[in-house]
Amino acid sequence: MIRMQTKSLKWVLILLIAIFLVPVPCAWSQTAAPAEKLTLIRAVMCETIQEYAPVNPAVVFSIELGRVSCFTDFDTVPKQTFIHHKWYRKGSLITDKRLTINPPRWSSFTSMQLRESDKGPWRVEITDENDTILHTLRFSITD
Repeated sequence: MIRMQTKSLKWVLILLIAIFLVPVPCAWSQTAAPAEKLTLIRAVMCETIQEYAPVNPAVVFSIELGRVSCFTDFDTVPKQTFIHHKWYRKGSLITDKRLTINPPRWSSFTSMQLRESDKGPWRVEITDENDTILHTLRFSITD
């Protein structure tokens, strides 16, 4: 009986030593920070861009302007990636402009030259490289 208890005690000691001396990576390692995701902080339609900033943001634009712009500002940009400005007139895709954005923060814009036939409702969908819609801007072109 004493011999059996000694054997059991010996195995318990070996087990305890193994538990405390063998490193367990997940117990002592720091947990990885969650991956940052692309964050759109501002999106506006405007008359023009000056010094990397939108000028006269609005939702109704006169055809007489001749051009409108879509401005987007991202903070955080975790890695170089692509976004799209998809311009739609009356529900039909007119153009899809692919833009490269870089870390840690980035602003971009696209513009559309206006013609007389461009009057009416428009929208610009801002999408990521996986075609996920980040934001939709709606505006109109009038006389």
